[in-house]
Amino acid sequence: MGSPVVVHIIDRLPPDGAERLLVDILRYRSSEFDYRVLCLIEGGPLVAELEDMGVPVAVLGRRNSRDIGMLFRLRRWLRDNNVKVVHTHLFTADAWGRLAARLAGIAAVFSTVHSTNTWKGPLHRLVDFLFAYLSTRVIACSEEVARVLRERDHLPARRITTIFNGVDFRRLEAETALDLRAAFGIAADIPTLALVGRLHEAKGHLDLLPILRRLRDEGIDFHMLFVGEGEMEADIRREIEGLGLQGQVTLSGFRRDIGAILEQVDILAMPSRWEGLPMTLLEAMAKSRAIVATAVGGIPNVIADGQTGLLVESGNPDALRDALRRLLTDPTLRRELGAAARREAHANYSAEAVMRRYEDLYRDALGAPQGRVERA
Repeated sequence: MGSPVVVHIIDRLPPDGAERLLVDILRYRSSEFDYRVLCLIEGGPLVAELEDMGVPVAVLGRRNSRDIGMLFRLRRWLRDNNVKVVHTHLFTADAWGRLAARLAGIAAVFSTVHSTNTWKGPLHRLVDFLFAYLSTRVIACSEEVARVLRERDHLPARRITTIFNGVDFRRLEAETALDLRAAFGIAADIPTLALVGRLHEAKGHLDLLPILRRLRDEGIDFHMLFVGEGEMEADIRREIEGLGLQGQVTLSGFRRDIGAILEQVDILAMPSRWEGLPMTLLEAMAKSRAIVATAVGGIPNVIADGQTGLLVESGNPDALRDALRRLLTDPTLRRELGAAARREAHANYSAEAVMRRYEDLYRDALGAPQGRVERA
């Protein structure tokens, strides 16, 4: 009899936060389980990384948002692959994956909630509430996400478990070195900032741009990188041009070398409107970067204001401008905050620890004994 098959179900595999977490933790999987990844809609850049580490990836290929037949194709796939544990990520996969798992007779069903998801309307929340009862556990990636699940979405507290995100420190250290200033044409004597993430309203790009204009008008030198791609690219480009920031702000597009970029920039800016526990935040901490972030989602669980970074209230542009000004003009403060952030990340936020806790949940659900196991 082979190892129990565990499938992680997700919409697609771009190099974004939830997807990056999935790849990072699977690098530390044990030989006790047989892991697969199933994409409901399409693959993505991270497929090759998973397959290189020996984790098979399948794509179901949803035809459209009303493809009801996908539920039955998914149930059949789960049965054909003799799946024992289903673990879903993000709303589409959470909804289809959990329902199909129960229809397939699978008893161990988990869902990780990666954000506070303020975009969700009443129907989305109703689905989450009802499907919590199909779940063995709903895993919150931070204490704030767990609180929102209890208090806003009214999920039963007994179903919720909190497991903080973690990063693969070895992957970050192994990334190829980058001459950031040469790559993006940045002068050698000015501080650099990065906002890393999908070009989406949640990340606050359009909130940050007027603040950058004010800092420039104060005579503060800097160069800002927006790293990522997404649906708001045209809006962001128009705003950059409207504010006359073409010389200070660069859109890098999709990059595979996020760790190398974080190694080189001086400051990570995270003006998010909502979050869970951002992977980029943990990666920047591991890279000893100075961080300024809005106090949303799980960020305040990780960053101690004035100790491991600077926190500001969301929707307070003056506070964000003041925090950025402090970091841009004080290299000593940047070094001190970055060093403290690195110590915190390495002490508490590793991908290996996340995988260990996930597998403890799987064993418990399957009635398997807990114990020390060999990891990949």
